[in-house]
Amino acid sequence: MRRSFPLLLLGLTSLSGCASTGTGREAPAHAVRPVPVTAPWEIPEAEWRTQRIVRMRYEGPEGSGTLRLVLRFEDPETFHVSASDRLGRRWWDLGVSEGEALVLWVRERTFCRYAGDLEVPALSLGPVPARAVAALLMRRLPVPPADSSTGEETAVLGRLDRRVELDFEDRLGRRWTTETTRAGPKRWTLWRGERARASWSADVDGMARLVESDRGLELRWTQPRAATELVAPLPAPAVPSGYRPGVCDGDA
Repeated sequence: MRRSFPLLLLGLTSLSGCASTGTGREAPAHAVRPVPVTAPWEIPEAEWRTQRIVRMRYEGPEGSGTLRLVLRFEDPETFHVSASDRLGRRWWDLGVSEGEALVLWVRERTFCRYAGDLEVPALSLGPVPARAVAALLMRRLPVPPADSSTGEETAVLGRLDRRVELDFEDRLGRRWTTETTRAGPKRWTLWRGERARASWSADVDGMARLVESDRGLELRWTQPRAATELVAPLPAPAVPSGYRPGVCDGDA
């Protein structure tokens, strides 16, 4: 398994509801409370302070492989991901604190620091914030729109569990489209002009699939068991004794 494969795996409003009774009388006060809606690029707060196992399969120009990822998620700015192969050998650890990332290449005993965006060379997403790693694993959009008012369009999801299509640009000018419901995004596409740069979809069985057709690359991942509670706050990322600086693509 080449080193770029583990690095690749590094590389989401409220609406006041209204109701009426059959007799035309005013509905009870509790029936008109706001219905919270989470934008597809945000991770719902109910998912914070949890840990989960994700199994991921990669197929592409560099071959194929399988990793077991353990995601310990405190909040969107504080989480840890550990990756190992099917034999239990650790490949890398990613620690994120306040948006800054530390990657440990366990087998090489090297480390890389990223202050800001991560550049994922094996994918065509381009620079993404460190929180995008957790967002992808938790089946959310990896980046928000540049225009925060785009989130207001998701308010329609508070009425019914209906599908809504959004089309927006991120802060780097990249165009994204997504089809989403109150439960979260069902599919999204990152565009390069009129061609799809990368496409993601999720099925009812919990399988997520990210494809770059031009590169012949496919990632598939699933969460085989329900998430459990994170029992303690995560320690700050730290470089273990004996690790040396690595060759870090896309360092900020």
